[in-house]
Amino acid sequence: MIDFLYLFAQQTINGVYLGLMYVMVALGLTLIYGVMNQINFAHSDFVTCGAFAAYFVSTRLATKWLGIPDTLGYVLSVFASLFVGTLLGLLINAIVFVPLRKNGGQLRPLIATIGISVLIENGLLAWVGPVPYQFDSPFTQVTYRLGKIFLSQQNILVILITVGSVAAIYAFLKYTFLGKALRAVAQDRETAGLMGINPNFLIGLTIAMSSALASMAGAMLGPSLVLTPFVGTGLIVKSFAIVIIGGFGNMEGTILAGLLVGLIEAFTVQYLGSGLIDLVVFVLLLVMLVVKPSGLIAERKEVNV
Repeated sequence: MIDFLYLFAQQTINGVYLGLMYVMVALGLTLIYGVMNQINFAHSDFVTCGAFAAYFVSTRLATKWLGIPDTLGYVLSVFASLFVGTLLGLLINAIVFVPLRKNGGQLRPLIATIGISVLIENGLLAWVGPVPYQFDSPFTQVTYRLGKIFLSQQNILVILITVGSVAAIYAFLKYTFLGKALRAVAQDRETAGLMGINPNFLIGLTIAMSSALASMAGAMLGPSLVLTPFVGTGLIVKSFAIVIIGGFGNMEGTILAGLLVGLIEAFTVQYLGSGLIDLVVFVLLLVMLVVKPSGLIAERKEVNV
């Protein structure tokens, strides 16, 4: 019985850790859909760019060129990925989305995100090549033990950064003037514009926040993945599933769904084997679409994001 409780606690910790990673990726999709009522197919590539930015900052710039200790170098690489993601989001918004929004229509921006995805993937392929990269975090080498429960410094760091980021986004949306203005744009863009709010600025801010979250998630997921220019593709499919399960455009639903999927994956690995992870998750998605297609928390535009 004691061993079962230890095993249950260990898998719960693993599931929460994994679920928080999914939440970081899926929240960006939720923010964009909640404000723009649009899906961003290039979101996976923001994750990939963040992972590679963290890899090069941590392994090359910080430790080899500047002589910074490994641990500090990794922490700096996470913040570097945040900067790269923000810059990439602002750049894509200015070059692609702003001109398309002026011409109106929902289909062209959607197609543009597919083109952006192909462009980024092939750009990374030309830059880093097809050879996989192994990104090692120094925090994975230190593990704490409580009975038969193990928790690495990497787990703790990721949980702290993710919870802090989600809390900061939530507080920004709920309690700041810009956050309230962004929610007004999500509810009714035209009316918000008539009230003196600049929808274009807030949409650009949303894209920047979304890409920053995805890039930082890539930096934290990097040590558990083999880095290639297409590493984000597998994650984004599961992130779409999480957004659908949670309820399109709903931040609270996305958080709950991400944690649920993480826990399901952890216990599936323990009792059914790793080969059935995707099967179980997408069976859950199909069940949700049949039983409750609106998601765990139904979409309500007045409370979106």
